[in-house]
Parts: sequence; C-alpha cells; structure tokens
Amino acid sequence: MNKLIVSAMIFTITASLNASDYPLGRNKDPKTVDDINPISLFFKKALWETLSLPGMRFMANLNFPESTIIFFNVENAVAFTIDDGFCGMDNPNGDMTKEIRELFKKYDAKATFFTSGSHCKHTESNEIKLLLEDGHEIANHSMYDTPYNKFTKDDFLKDFEMTNEILSSYTFNIPKWYRAPHAKVSKDMMEVIDLKGYKHVMCDGFANDTSIPDPEWISSFILRKTKPGSIILIHMPEKGVREWNYEAIELTLKGLKEKNLKILNLSEISKLSEQNNFISN
Repeated sequence: MNKLIVSAMIFTITASLNASDYPLGRNKDPKTVDDINPISLFFKKALWETLSLPGMRFMANLNFPESTIIFFNVENAVAFTIDDGFCGMDNPNGDMTKEIRELFKKYDAKATFFTSGSHCKHTESNEIKLLLEDGHEIANHSMYDTPYNKFTKDDFLKDFEMTNEILSSYTFNIPKWYRAPHAKVSKDMMEVIDLKGYKHVMCDGFANDTSIPDPEWISSFILRKTKPGSIILIHMPEKGVREWNYEAIELTLKGLKEKNLKILNLSEISKLSEQNNFISN
C-alpha cells in the first residue's frame, strides 16, 4: 500500500488519540536502568522467582480462560513474541523497529509483534513493511497500553476493530491472534475474541521485563523456564524506554540457538504443532 495512504490512515485514526485519555500502563514502570534502586531491583527479582516456582505453565493455566493458548505441542521450537510494538505515543523519537528487525535477522529468528494501534503513529511504515517481508507478523494488542478488562463489550469491540484497521494498512494477512494488554482479560473480551474467530495468546516464558531492568537476568530467567513449545514474551524496546530489552532479546535469541531450538512466529509454530498432532493421530 502506498506510504502516503498508510500514513494518512494512521493519522486519521490516531489524530484524536491523546495519551492522557488512557493512562499508559508503563507510566509507573522504570524507563531506564537508573530509575530503580538496587534494593528494589533485588526484591522484584526475588518476588518474580517466588511467584514462578509452581511453573509458568501451571500459573498461566490457573489465571486465564481455558481457551487461552499458553504453549504449543512441538519438540524442537519455541515462539517469540514482542509486546507493545512499535513506539509509544509518549516517546515519538524512540522507535527501534529497524534495530530489532536486524537483530532477529542476525539469529535467523522470527517473531509475532503484538502491536498497539496507537504505537504505530511514530514508526515509519516502510520499517513495518520490511519486518513483514522478513517473515515476522503483526497481531492485535488493542489500541492502548492499558488494561481493557473493565471495558464494555461494545467499547472493546470498537477498540479491537480500530486496531485491526490500522494493522490492515500494512498487511491483508492479519493473523487471528490477540493478547490482552497487562494480561487482564474479561468475559466480555473473550466473547468478542471468540466472535471474531481469534485466539487469545499468553505465554509461559516471561521475566516481568517491564519492571526489572536487567537484561542478563531477564534472559537467564526466560532460558531457565523455556521448554520446547514455549511462547516467549519480551516487550518492545525503545530509545530511552525499556531500552535494556534490546540486550535481553539478543541474549535470549543467542541462548535459544545454543539450545538448538528453532525460533518461530506464532503462525509458524501453530502449523508445526498441527502437523505433529496429525502425525501422532
């Protein structure tokens, strides 16, 4: 699609959006590694380790509807997902899509980018196009980085469709994956997701990277918890906001390669899982 048309569409949809209308979920999170003191960082890590002791898959299954996808039935691959693509409304000069695309290319890896509609405004449409050409995919993560579990069904549906409209300006092949921002999903949300024929996707490999600005620890935690079929989640880094996640992603990609695991997007690993189920039956 012509770049001017894409830009005009995004501008039209997002022109009325104001970050202050929906408080950004990351407002209370550290933006740089210097925004948290060592003691707080230590306790955040200890708390996350404790909460995950029963197992990430077990905890996810307890907290989300039964239809939510937590992992896949495969033996030699994992899915990599990036949340909050691509650049927040509060950080117009922070886009790192190009850097992340080059990083994944370096490790011959693919990812699904759960994209917030309002986060597309400050990202060059050509960069997203190149991302798609490299074999990655973009998926619905709602318009804003804010919880939606208090929205009415009608309001959530409008937001869901608005996000899809923005995503469709980049590709006609929007995969039917949805991830609820802040991992908060309601019955009304699930009804809309089901109505639209989408699958709600969470993960079993997440290191609370929005609150713990330590890339080596994030990577180490994820690699310790990762199993074949895992769905990994790291949030999109931006210049000046969660920039530590660039290093966390690289260390994680490197570690997964050392484990001889293929790194796929959700559609790829889903197809592989279906093939395995067919063979086993």
